[in-house]
This record gives sequence, C-alpha cells and structure tokens, in this order.
Amino acid sequence: MKIFINIASYRDIFLATTINDAYNNAEYKDSLVFGVVDQAYLSETIDISSFDFYKQIRYIRLDPEHSRGACWARHMAQTLYNDEDYYLQIDSHTIFDAGWDKTLIDRYEDICLHHDKPIMTGYPYAFYVKDNDLTKLEKQTGNSVLTLTIVANETFQNGDYYVRQKGDHLYDLKTVHGFLVAGGFIFTKGRIVEEVPYDPYMYFNGEEPSLALRAWTWGYSIFHIDEIPLYHHYNDPKVGGYNRKPPWGDTETINKKIIDHWYDLESISKRRFINTVTGQDIGIYSLGKVRTLKQYIEWSGIDYLNKTINENAINGNHTFQIPYSHRIN
Repeated sequence: MKIFINIASYRDIFLATTINDAYNNAEYKDSLVFGVVDQAYLSETIDISSFDFYKQIRYIRLDPEHSRGACWARHMAQTLYNDEDYYLQIDSHTIFDAGWDKTLIDRYEDICLHHDKPIMTGYPYAFYVKDNDLTKLEKQTGNSVLTLTIVANETFQNGDYYVRQKGDHLYDLKTVHGFLVAGGFIFTKGRIVEEVPYDPYMYFNGEEPSLALRAWTWGYSIFHIDEIPLYHHYNDPKVGGYNRKPPWGDTETINKKIIDHWYDLESISKRRFINTVTGQDIGIYSLGKVRTLKQYIEWSGIDYLNKTINENAINGNHTFQIPYSHRIN
C-alpha cells in the first residue's frame, strides 16, 4: 500500500516543513512517496539528501521564470507517479495531525462501501504562524464539514465563464456529496493520475471547477468530510505573519524578460477553461464519457452553457449523505 503525495511549490519557505510534517506524523511512514515540483532559485531550494527518507522523495526543480502556473506544476508532479495505490494532493504549506494517513484511508474505504471512485476534498482548516516565528505553528480547530459552493455575485461576471467557489460550514454531519474540488486537498485512488490527469494548459483561474467537472464526468463522485487531518496556511498576513507571493505578484521575476509571461499564460488558460466546461474536444483533457455535461448541470446547479446557477450551486446539494448509493455501474 503506497500513497503518492503531489506537492507543487513556488518559492515556498514551508516546503521542507510540509514534507517533514507529513512523514513524521504518518502511521505508515514507509508507504509515503513524495512527488515534488519546486519552482525556486537554487539558493532557496531544499536539500533532498538532508531528509532521512530522501529515497521516498521524487524531486524536480526549476527557476521561477520557467514556471507555467499551478496546474502545470501539479501536472509535472503527476509525471513522478508510479502506480501508487492512493493519491494525495496538497499545497506546499500544509501540516498534519498524527496518523493522518490512516485517518484518510479509513474514511475513504468507508465511502467505498457505498460509492464508486470517490474523491475526498475540501478546504482544510488553517494553521497560523505565532509571533512571526516559523517554528511556532498553531492549528485551527473545528469539527464541521466544510463544503464547497458557488459565490453567486462573483460568478459569470463580465462575460466570463469563471465561477468563484467558497467553503460553507455544515455541522452535525460527517460526510456529504459535493460537486466542486479544492486543489489544496484531494484524496482518492492513484489511478486518477491516469484517468483524469491535470491539464498543464490551465494556469490558475478555473483550476478547481474544471477539474471537478472532468473528474465527475469520468465517474468520480465528490465528497466533503469532517475533521480533515491536515491544515493549510492561508495567505492572510493578519493571522500568519508570512505572505506568499504568487507568480503574478513576484517582483523578482515579473520584471524579467520572460518569453511566456503570466498574463499570456492566463489568456491561454481562459480559452482552455471555456473549451473544457462547454464540452469541446481537447483530447485527453476533455470531459469524461461516464457521465454527461447535462447530468453535471443537473447535479451541481452550475450551467456553463447558459451561464446560470441555481440554489443548489449556491447552497450545496446535500440531499444525499452516506450511505446513499450513487454507484455508476
């Protein structure tokens, strides 16, 4: 039993912390395989040989100027996959509870009793940096299911096809159906790398809704769970002291002479998103053949073809909870 952990990092000082914390808190340490894409200068990179478990780390580094966005980096990390049983995707600023791997596997296999090809996903609770000291990390606590829904007044704006998603708390529930994914926490079977590979032509905007639609139409069912056993550092200087820079706000690279500037890549990505969510044929990154676009519209309430959303998209479709069977076979 192996778990492949996809980590795409952009000049992130938490990267080493994330890898170490995942390993040190795992129940099955020898089962972890890290696929890391580190977009950083040599002076900023981690020393893989310094990890006692370095043989479990597959690592790619490139200068930030050559970055082609978050989706491209996640795609590159997926090329390091080698038929591991489970797939965990996280951001490079994540810490973990003790026994996180056993917790996720147990929850996942419970869902598999009633559902085919589930994906567990959602926004994890936060962790904070105390006193501007990166060795003092404090976890936010909570026991709700953080579901993903649509922000109505920030969706399909200015003629765009983009939708904006947010997290909503649901209490007194353990596991609920969903229709959106969060790129910073995805746990499913490893075969998703081959069945629904990350589209490297997507840049940043649209990453999560396009992946959700592709996975769902390929037969994956989306679930949100309570007590996600990992924590994310959200980019809020008021509660963390550390403010990460995305590629488009990185003044050390943004003013350099780069062939593929970020806004050019975003323009390509925007067209890509439109083609994806409207069901155009874009090869292996097209919608799936197990469920239809029409079925997704009915399930989620997000109608990309007519650029409309209904109450289900805004409030969530939580009618079906475990153990309701949503099998596709």
